Amino acid sequence: MPDIIYDVAIIGGGPGGYTAAIRAGQLGLRTCLIEKDAKLGGTCLHVGCIPTKALLFHAEVYDHLKSATEYGIEGLGAGTLNWKTIQDRKNQIITKHAKGLDFLMKKNKVTVVRGYGNLTGPGKGGVHTVEVTGDGGAKSQVQAKNLILATGSYARMLPGLQADERILTNIEVLSLGAIPKSMIIIGSGAVGVEFASLYRSFGAEVTVIEMLPRLVPLEDEEVSKELLRNFKKKGISCFVNTKVDKVEKTKDGVAVLFTPEGEAQQRLEAEKVLVAVGRGPNTEKVGLEKLPNIKTERGYVHVNEWLETGEKGVYAVGDIVAGLPQLAHSGSMSGIVAVTRIAGQAGKPINRNRIPGCTYSEP
Repeated sequence: MPDIIYDVAIIGGGPGGYTAAIRAGQLGLRTCLIEKDAKLGGTCLHVGCIPTKALLFHAEVYDHLKSATEYGIEGLGAGTLNWKTIQDRKNQIITKHAKGLDFLMKKNKVTVVRGYGNLTGPGKGGVHTVEVTGDGGAKSQVQAKNLILATGSYARMLPGLQADERILTNIEVLSLGAIPKSMIIIGSGAVGVEFASLYRSFGAEVTVIEMLPRLVPLEDEEVSKELLRNFKKKGISCFVNTKVDKVEKTKDGVAVLFTPEGEAQQRLEAEKVLVAVGRGPNTEKVGLEKLPNIKTERGYVHVNEWLETGEKGVYAVGDIVAGLPQLAHSGSMSGIVAVTRIAGQAGKPINRNRIPGCTYSEP
Protein backbone atom coordinates (compact mmCIF):
# COMPACT_ATOMS: atom_id res chain seq x y z
CA MET A 1 0.00 0.00 0.00
CA PRO A 2 1.20 3.56 -0.70
CA ASP A 3 2.68 5.25 2.38
CA ILE A 4 1.63 8.76 1.29
CA ILE A 5 -1.99 9.91 1.41
CA TYR A 6 -2.25 13.07 -0.66
CA ASP A 7 -4.75 15.83 0.03
CA VAL A 8 -5.60 15.82 -3.67
CA ALA A 9 -4.71 13.63 -6.65
CA ILE A 10 -5.43 14.96 -10.14
CA ILE A 11 -5.82 12.70 -13.17
CA GLY A 12 -4.79 14.58 -16.32
CA GLY A 13 -2.04 17.14 -16.94
CA GLY A 14 -3.78 19.51 -19.37
CA PRO A 15 -4.87 23.09 -18.53
CA GLY A 16 -7.53 21.91 -16.05
CA GLY A 17 -5.20 19.47 -14.30
CA TYR A 18 -1.92 21.39 -14.20
CA THR A 19 -3.61 24.64 -13.12
CA ALA A 20 -5.40 22.77 -10.32
CA ALA A 21 -2.07 21.20 -9.26
CA ILE A 22 -0.28 24.57 -9.16
CA ARG A 23 -3.07 26.20 -7.15
CA ALA A 24 -3.24 23.22 -4.77
CA GLY A 25 0.50 23.51 -4.16
CA GLN A 26 0.17 27.24 -3.54
CA LEU A 27 -2.56 26.57 -0.98
CA GLY A 28 -0.31 24.12 0.88
CA LEU A 29 -2.09 20.92 -0.14
CA ARG A 30 -0.08 17.74 -0.59
CA THR A 31 -0.66 17.23 -4.33
CA CYS A 32 -0.15 14.49 -6.89
CA LEU A 33 -0.62 14.95 -10.65
CA ILE A 34 -1.08 11.78 -12.73
CA GLU A 35 -0.36 12.12 -16.47
CA LYS A 36 -0.30 9.36 -19.11
CA ASP A 37 1.85 11.26 -21.64
CA ALA A 38 5.57 11.96 -21.40
CA LYS A 39 5.00 15.73 -21.22
CA LEU A 40 2.52 17.89 -19.33
CA GLY A 41 0.27 20.33 -21.17
CA GLY A 42 -2.45 18.21 -22.74
CA THR A 43 -4.14 18.86 -26.07
CA CYS A 44 -3.97 22.64 -25.66
CA LEU A 45 -0.19 22.85 -25.49
CA HIS A 46 0.83 20.02 -27.81
CA VAL A 47 -1.86 19.75 -30.52
CA GLY A 48 -4.27 22.62 -29.87
CA CYS A 49 -4.33 26.26 -28.83
CA ILE A 50 -0.59 26.93 -28.59
CA PRO A 51 0.75 25.44 -31.86
CA THR A 52 -2.20 26.78 -33.87
CA LYS A 53 -1.63 30.32 -32.57
CA ALA A 54 2.02 30.03 -33.58
CA LEU A 55 1.03 28.94 -37.11
CA LEU A 56 -1.62 31.67 -37.33
CA PHE A 57 1.04 34.26 -36.54
CA HIS A 58 3.30 32.89 -39.31
CA ALA A 59 0.32 33.06 -41.69
CA GLU A 60 -0.41 36.64 -40.64
CA VAL A 61 3.21 37.73 -41.25
CA TYR A 62 3.12 36.03 -44.66
CA ASP A 63 -0.15 37.80 -45.55
CA HIS A 64 1.43 41.15 -44.61
CA LEU A 65 4.47 40.42 -46.77
CA LYS A 66 2.25 39.58 -49.75
CA SER A 67 0.58 42.99 -49.30
CA ALA A 68 3.80 44.90 -48.51
CA THR A 69 3.60 47.21 -51.54
CA GLU A 70 0.10 48.30 -50.46
CA TYR A 71 1.68 49.47 -47.20
CA GLY A 72 4.38 51.35 -49.09
CA ILE A 73 7.11 48.79 -48.46
CA GLU A 74 8.68 47.95 -51.82
CA GLY A 75 11.33 45.49 -52.95
CA LEU A 76 10.35 42.72 -50.53
CA GLY A 77 8.00 40.43 -52.41
CA ALA A 78 6.22 37.61 -50.58
CA GLY A 79 9.35 35.49 -50.33
CA THR A 80 9.18 31.70 -50.19
CA LEU A 81 7.88 29.67 -47.28
CA ASN A 82 10.29 27.38 -45.44
CA TRP A 83 7.83 24.93 -43.92
CA LYS A 84 10.49 23.12 -41.88
CA THR A 85 11.54 26.39 -40.19
CA ILE A 86 7.89 27.20 -39.46
CA GLN A 87 7.32 23.77 -37.91
CA ASP A 88 10.60 23.96 -35.97
CA ARG A 89 9.64 27.32 -34.43
CA LYS A 90 6.21 25.97 -33.49
CA ASN A 91 7.84 22.93 -31.82
CA GLN A 92 10.34 25.11 -29.94
CA ILE A 93 7.45 27.11 -28.47
CA ILE A 94 5.75 23.88 -27.31
CA THR A 95 8.99 22.55 -25.76
CA LYS A 96 9.62 25.83 -23.91
CA HIS A 97 6.12 25.79 -22.38
CA ALA A 98 6.36 22.08 -21.44
CA LYS A 99 9.65 22.74 -19.62
CA GLY A 100 8.00 25.69 -17.90
CA LEU A 101 5.27 23.39 -16.58
CA ASP A 102 7.84 20.92 -15.21
CA PHE A 103 9.51 23.82 -13.39
CA LEU A 104 6.19 24.98 -11.93
CA MET A 105 5.44 21.49 -10.60
CA LYS A 106 8.79 21.40 -8.78
CA LYS A 107 8.38 24.97 -7.52
CA ASN A 108 4.95 24.18 -6.04
CA LYS A 109 6.02 20.78 -4.62
CA VAL A 110 3.64 18.79 -6.85
CA THR A 111 4.48 15.09 -7.21
CA VAL A 112 4.12 14.09 -10.88
CA VAL A 113 3.33 10.41 -11.51
CA ARG A 114 3.62 9.20 -15.11
CA GLY A 115 1.05 6.64 -16.17
CA TYR A 116 -2.60 5.99 -16.92
CA GLY A 117 -4.83 6.67 -13.90
CA ASN A 118 -7.79 4.40 -13.25
CA LEU A 119 -10.41 4.73 -10.52
CA THR A 120 -10.75 1.64 -8.33
CA GLY A 121 -14.09 2.35 -6.63
CA PRO A 122 -15.64 4.60 -3.98
CA GLY A 123 -13.40 6.02 -1.27
CA LYS A 124 -12.84 3.95 1.90
CA GLY A 125 -12.58 5.80 5.18
CA GLY A 126 -12.39 9.09 3.29
CA VAL A 127 -9.48 7.93 1.12
CA HIS A 128 -9.68 7.29 -2.65
CA THR A 129 -7.34 4.95 -4.50
CA VAL A 130 -6.17 5.41 -8.10
CA GLU A 131 -4.40 2.59 -9.90
CA VAL A 132 -1.66 3.94 -12.19
CA THR A 133 -0.39 1.85 -15.11
CA GLY A 134 3.02 3.03 -16.24
CA ASP A 135 5.25 2.13 -19.20
CA GLY A 136 5.55 -1.59 -19.71
CA GLY A 137 2.38 -2.25 -17.72
CA ALA A 138 3.90 -1.71 -14.27
CA LYS A 139 1.15 -0.84 -11.78
CA SER A 140 1.25 1.36 -8.69
CA GLN A 141 -1.31 3.04 -6.46
CA VAL A 142 -1.92 6.65 -5.48
CA GLN A 143 -4.13 7.43 -2.47
CA ALA A 144 -5.75 10.79 -1.79
CA LYS A 145 -8.52 12.36 0.27
CA ASN A 146 -9.82 14.14 -2.85
CA LEU A 147 -9.69 13.38 -6.56
CA ILE A 148 -9.97 15.74 -9.51
CA LEU A 149 -10.77 14.18 -12.89
CA ALA A 150 -9.23 16.31 -15.65
CA THR A 151 -8.90 13.76 -18.44
CA GLY A 152 -9.73 16.13 -21.31
CA SER A 153 -11.21 15.34 -24.70
CA TYR A 154 -10.49 13.71 -28.05
CA ALA A 155 -11.26 14.76 -31.63
CA ARG A 156 -14.44 13.11 -32.88
CA MET A 157 -14.16 11.19 -36.14
CA LEU A 158 -16.82 10.53 -38.77
CA PRO A 159 -18.23 6.97 -38.52
CA GLY A 160 -16.13 4.40 -40.35
CA LEU A 161 -13.07 6.65 -40.71
CA GLN A 162 -9.70 6.49 -39.00
CA ALA A 163 -7.10 9.23 -38.79
CA ASP A 164 -3.98 8.70 -40.92
CA GLU A 165 -1.67 10.71 -43.20
CA ARG A 166 -4.57 11.80 -45.46
CA ILE A 167 -7.60 11.87 -43.15
CA LEU A 168 -6.59 14.28 -40.41
CA THR A 169 -7.67 15.49 -36.99
CA ASN A 170 -6.15 18.44 -35.12
CA ILE A 171 -3.24 16.13 -34.19
CA GLU A 172 -2.14 15.05 -37.69
CA VAL A 173 -2.81 18.41 -39.35
CA LEU A 174 -0.25 20.07 -37.05
CA SER A 175 2.62 17.80 -38.04
CA LEU A 176 2.33 17.69 -41.84
CA GLY A 177 5.66 17.31 -43.62
CA ALA A 178 4.66 19.83 -46.30
CA ILE A 179 1.93 22.36 -46.99
CA PRO A 180 -0.81 20.48 -48.89
CA LYS A 181 -1.86 21.84 -52.28
CA SER A 182 -5.51 21.29 -51.36
CA MET A 183 -7.56 20.55 -48.26
CA ILE A 184 -11.22 19.85 -47.54
CA ILE A 185 -12.31 20.74 -44.02
CA ILE A 186 -15.42 19.07 -42.60
CA GLY A 187 -16.87 21.28 -39.87
CA SER A 188 -16.67 25.05 -39.47
CA GLY A 189 -16.42 25.49 -35.72
CA ALA A 190 -13.40 27.10 -34.06
CA VAL A 191 -11.00 24.34 -35.18
CA GLY A 192 -12.27 24.18 -38.78
CA VAL A 193 -12.10 27.90 -39.56
CA GLU A 194 -8.76 28.31 -37.79
CA PHE A 195 -7.08 25.76 -40.06
CA ALA A 196 -9.02 26.96 -43.13
CA SER A 197 -7.69 30.46 -42.51
CA LEU A 198 -4.04 29.59 -41.94
CA TYR A 199 -3.66 26.95 -44.69
CA ARG A 200 -5.33 29.28 -47.20
CA SER A 201 -2.81 31.98 -46.22
CA PHE A 202 -0.04 29.44 -46.87
CA GLY A 203 -1.40 28.90 -50.40
CA ALA A 204 -3.53 25.74 -50.12
CA GLU A 205 -6.84 25.46 -51.98
CA VAL A 206 -9.32 25.16 -49.12
CA THR A 207 -12.97 24.03 -49.07
CA VAL A 208 -15.09 24.12 -45.91
CA ILE A 209 -18.19 21.92 -45.56
CA GLU A 210 -20.65 22.65 -42.73
CA MET A 211 -23.75 20.64 -41.89
CA LEU A 212 -25.52 23.54 -40.12
CA PRO A 213 -26.95 26.63 -41.87
CA ARG A 214 -23.94 28.88 -41.22
CA LEU A 215 -20.20 28.98 -40.56
CA VAL A 216 -19.09 29.21 -36.89
CA PRO A 217 -22.58 28.21 -35.71
CA LEU A 218 -21.84 29.08 -32.06
CA GLU A 219 -21.08 32.72 -32.91
CA ASP A 220 -23.65 35.48 -33.58
CA GLU A 221 -25.36 35.31 -36.97
CA GLU A 222 -23.76 38.61 -38.02
CA VAL A 223 -20.32 37.14 -37.35
CA SER A 224 -21.13 34.07 -39.48
CA LYS A 225 -22.32 36.26 -42.34
CA GLU A 226 -19.21 38.47 -42.23
CA LEU A 227 -16.84 35.50 -41.96
CA LEU A 228 -18.47 33.78 -44.96
CA ARG A 229 -18.10 36.98 -47.03
CA ASN A 230 -14.44 37.33 -46.04
CA PHE A 231 -13.62 33.66 -46.55
CA LYS A 232 -15.05 33.79 -50.08
CA LYS A 233 -13.03 36.95 -50.76
CA LYS A 234 -9.95 35.10 -49.51
CA GLY A 235 -10.64 32.27 -51.97
CA ILE A 236 -12.01 29.69 -49.52
CA SER A 237 -14.96 27.69 -50.94
CA CYS A 238 -17.71 27.28 -48.35
CA PHE A 239 -20.72 24.98 -48.30
CA VAL A 240 -23.34 25.29 -45.52
CA ASN A 241 -26.50 23.21 -44.96
CA THR A 242 -24.44 20.42 -46.49
CA LYS A 243 -24.32 16.74 -45.55
CA VAL A 244 -21.13 14.73 -46.02
CA ASP A 245 -22.16 11.37 -47.51
CA LYS A 246 -18.83 9.63 -47.89
CA VAL A 247 -15.08 10.12 -47.58
CA GLU A 248 -12.93 7.79 -49.67
CA LYS A 249 -9.27 7.56 -50.55
CA THR A 250 -8.14 8.10 -54.12
CA LYS A 251 -4.84 7.29 -55.83
CA ASP A 252 -3.27 10.59 -54.75
CA GLY A 253 -5.50 11.92 -51.99
CA VAL A 254 -9.05 11.90 -50.72
CA ALA A 255 -12.49 12.38 -52.29
CA VAL A 256 -15.49 13.72 -50.38
CA LEU A 257 -19.04 13.10 -51.58
CA PHE A 258 -21.46 15.65 -50.19
CA THR A 259 -24.99 16.92 -50.77
CA PRO A 260 -25.86 20.61 -50.28
CA GLU A 261 -29.48 21.04 -49.17
CA GLY A 262 -31.87 20.92 -52.13
CA GLU A 263 -29.09 20.11 -54.61
CA ALA A 264 -27.59 17.05 -56.28
CA GLN A 265 -24.69 15.18 -54.73
CA GLN A 266 -21.22 16.57 -55.52
CA ARG A 267 -17.77 15.01 -55.44
CA LEU A 268 -14.62 16.91 -54.60
CA GLU A 269 -11.02 15.68 -54.45
CA ALA A 270 -8.17 17.07 -52.37
CA GLU A 271 -4.77 16.08 -51.08
CA LYS A 272 -5.97 16.02 -47.45
CA VAL A 273 -9.23 16.11 -45.53
CA LEU A 274 -9.46 17.55 -42.01
CA VAL A 275 -12.28 16.27 -39.83
CA ALA A 276 -13.22 19.03 -37.37
CA VAL A 277 -16.65 17.94 -36.14
CA GLY A 278 -16.17 18.56 -32.43
CA ARG A 279 -14.63 16.83 -29.43
CA GLY A 280 -15.75 14.05 -27.11
CA PRO A 281 -14.94 13.45 -23.42
CA ASN A 282 -12.07 11.14 -22.40
CA THR A 283 -14.05 9.26 -19.76
CA GLU A 284 -14.43 5.79 -21.25
CA LYS A 285 -11.47 4.00 -19.66
CA VAL A 286 -10.98 5.77 -16.33
CA GLY A 287 -13.22 3.52 -14.20
CA LEU A 288 -16.18 5.87 -13.75
CA GLU A 289 -18.52 2.88 -13.76
CA LYS A 290 -16.98 1.84 -10.42
CA LEU A 291 -18.33 4.97 -8.74
CA PRO A 292 -22.14 4.59 -8.87
CA ASN A 293 -22.85 8.07 -7.47
CA ILE A 294 -21.23 9.82 -10.42
CA LYS A 295 -23.83 10.72 -13.02
CA THR A 296 -22.77 10.84 -16.67
CA GLU A 297 -24.51 11.71 -19.90
CA ARG A 298 -22.98 10.63 -23.23
CA GLY A 299 -19.67 10.37 -21.38
CA TYR A 300 -19.84 13.86 -19.87
CA VAL A 301 -19.76 14.14 -16.08
CA HIS A 302 -22.47 16.03 -14.17
CA VAL A 303 -21.18 18.36 -11.44
CA ASN A 304 -22.53 21.20 -9.31
CA GLU A 305 -21.31 24.80 -9.46
CA TRP A 306 -18.25 23.85 -7.36
CA LEU A 307 -17.33 21.02 -9.80
CA GLU A 308 -18.31 18.34 -7.26
CA THR A 309 -19.65 15.05 -8.62
CA GLY A 310 -22.18 12.91 -6.74
CA GLU A 311 -19.29 10.98 -5.17
CA LYS A 312 -17.94 12.64 -2.04
CA GLY A 313 -14.43 13.95 -2.55
CA VAL A 314 -14.45 13.47 -6.34
CA TYR A 315 -14.45 16.49 -8.66
CA ALA A 316 -14.46 16.82 -12.45
CA VAL A 317 -13.07 19.79 -14.41
CA GLY A 318 -12.52 20.93 -17.98
CA ASP A 319 -13.64 19.25 -21.20
CA ILE A 320 -15.33 16.27 -19.52
CA VAL A 321 -17.86 18.41 -17.61
CA ALA A 322 -21.42 18.37 -18.95
CA GLY A 323 -22.45 21.84 -20.15
CA LEU A 324 -19.03 23.46 -19.72
CA PRO A 325 -17.43 24.97 -22.85
CA GLN A 326 -14.46 22.91 -24.07
CA LEU A 327 -11.98 25.75 -23.75
CA ALA A 328 -8.56 25.83 -22.07
CA HIS A 329 -9.33 28.84 -19.88
CA SER A 330 -12.63 27.25 -18.83
CA GLY A 331 -10.72 24.12 -17.77
CA SER A 332 -8.12 26.17 -15.89
CA MET A 333 -10.71 28.17 -13.97
CA SER A 334 -12.75 25.08 -13.09
CA GLY A 335 -9.55 23.49 -11.73
CA ILE A 336 -8.93 26.53 -9.53
CA VAL A 337 -12.55 26.52 -8.26
CA ALA A 338 -12.36 22.80 -7.37
CA VAL A 339 -9.07 23.17 -5.49
CA THR A 340 -10.28 26.27 -3.64
CA ARG A 341 -13.28 24.21 -2.50
CA ILE A 342 -11.07 21.29 -1.41
CA ALA A 343 -8.80 23.66 0.58
CA GLY A 344 -11.83 25.15 2.34
CA GLN A 345 -10.95 28.63 1.11
CA ALA A 346 -13.44 31.35 0.22
CA GLY A 347 -14.09 31.34 -3.52
CA LYS A 348 -16.61 31.90 -6.27
CA PRO A 349 -18.34 29.04 -8.07
CA ILE A 350 -18.32 28.65 -11.86
CA ASN A 351 -20.87 30.80 -13.67
CA ARG A 352 -21.38 29.08 -17.02
CA ASN A 353 -23.02 32.17 -18.52
CA ARG A 354 -19.91 34.28 -18.01
CA ILE A 355 -17.21 32.33 -19.82
CA PRO A 356 -15.73 34.23 -22.77
CA GLY A 357 -14.82 32.39 -25.95
CA CYS A 358 -12.87 33.27 -29.06
CA THR A 359 -12.67 31.95 -32.61
CA TYR A 360 -9.24 32.56 -34.15
CA SER A 361 -9.01 33.13 -37.89
CA GLU A 362 -8.18 35.85 -40.39
CA PRO A 363 -10.39 37.87 -40.11
